[in-house]
Amino acid sequence: MRRKDRLTLSLAILLSILLSLSYSDAEARKIKTQFWFNYALKAPINQKISLGGDIGSRGLISNPHWNQFLVRPTLTYKFTDKLSLSGAVAWFGTYFNEQNSLQEYRLHQGVTFKAPDLGIIGFFYRFRIEERFFFLSDNSGNTFNVRIRGLIGVNTKDITWLGSKRPIFLQSMVEGFQTIDKNATNELFVNQTRVHLAIGHKISKQFRYEFHYIAQRSRVFNEEGDRAAQNVLRLRLFHRLN
Repeated sequence: MRRKDRLTLSLAILLSILLSLSYSDAEARKIKTQFWFNYALKAPINQKISLGGDIGSRGLISNPHWNQFLVRPTLTYKFTDKLSLSGAVAWFGTYFNEQNSLQEYRLHQGVTFKAPDLGIIGFFYRFRIEERFFFLSDNSGNTFNVRIRGLIGVNTKDITWLGSKRPIFLQSMVEGFQTIDKNATNELFVNQTRVHLAIGHKISKQFRYEFHYIAQRSRVFNEEGDRAAQNVLRLRLFHRLN
């Protein structure tokens, strides 16, 4: 790696660390660490269209009484290497204990844009609109809301410290959430912001995995509730067919 590239990479890592540290909120209520797992599949139909999606689970590491499972089929259309559109239908099942559960059915439409490419690092952006339907297990207070999500991210190009055939890469993202109808929600944690720091490893052209640390800020029950600070450890597996 050239000296200029090493310097750029070091600055990117330092910026990500400083951003994560500055994100601390002393007044937020600390919630126990969560662990998330995702398996994502992508099957290109042609050069423009691909089918896929992901399945996953989420939960509190030290408390088995809150768990969430998801299934999210996705369709993506790529206009160019920099611009793509996506749409998905999703199910999120949240289980608070043996008796209570919340079923969420979700539609989303999103656009992703990648630019500028600065050589060793590149930036990307994602904007998404979600239509969300919530159903409680006792059929009380079923609701609907619309949520907007915006994300800004940066990732490094392939780093060949472990060899050119199985490179690693670093990634950092900041994402914000805004619910249109603030009162129409049945969620335990109403997401507001997430800051990601991640390292990924490409083990072949078809497979890669990523480890994420996420500093998440939420409100409890609704957007007027107490602030909650959550630490999330996430493992993501990516599988591309063809």
